[in-house]
Formats: sequence, C-alpha cells, structure tokens
Amino acid sequence: MTWSELRDLVVALPEDSATKAAAAGDEHGYRWTQHTYMQATQVNLLQLIATELWRAHLKGEPPEMHPVEPPKLAADEQRTQLAEARDARNRAVLERLAPAKGPVDQAARQAEIDQWMHRIRELETAQQ
Repeated sequence: MTWSELRDLVVALPEDSATKAAAAGDEHGYRWTQHTYMQATQVNLLQLIATELWRAHLKGEPPEMHPVEPPKLAADEQRTQLAEARDARNRAVLERLAPAKGPVDQAARQAEIDQWMHRIRELETAQQ
C-alpha cells in the first residue's frame, strides 16, 4: 500500500471513527459527530425556549435545566490559551499607551473645581 492510498483510506473514515476523533483532538474518546453537535445545540435552544415560555406564561421560575456541553478537545484548550495570551498582550499595549497615572494633587484639583464653580456663579448672576 502506498502513502497516498493510506491517506485516502484515513480521509474516507467515518466521522465517529477513533482515528478521526484522535486527529480532531478528542483525548477522552467521546467521538462526537457533526450530527451530535447539532443535536446538542437543538436541545440547548429548546431548553432556552421552554424557559422563556415558562417565564412569560406561567409567571414563575422554571425548573433548572442544564445545557448539553460538548466535550472539551485539545484544540479548544489551545484556542483558550491563545485567546488568553492575546488578551494579556492587548492589556499590556493599552497600559503602555495609557497616560501616566501619577499621584493626584488634591489641593490643585480642589482649586480647579473652585475656579470653575466661581465662573459658573458669575455666569448665573450675569444671566439674571
């Protein structure tokens, strides 16, 4: 068997095969197919609809419904780590570009407030 024939056989495997699941990062052997993901999404949406209808028509708190969580894959963990690293980098850039935050001189700030209050009073008396 040549390498190209082996590749064709692996590509043609069904979605829920162990080889495809392992290649997708399924470390625990859940072997969810696209059909299973769609069914879980439908269940979650139906639970949301039932909750909203319960609140709207029965005027009470609906029973607690737990959403169907898809299995965690290795790719999900990598995606989460990349998102956290990106957020940390963005925060560092924003902090670097933010204006310097030094100690606030309360006396100077109060003097500025008093000055503006005096101007406002002058305008109010001139308006009358």
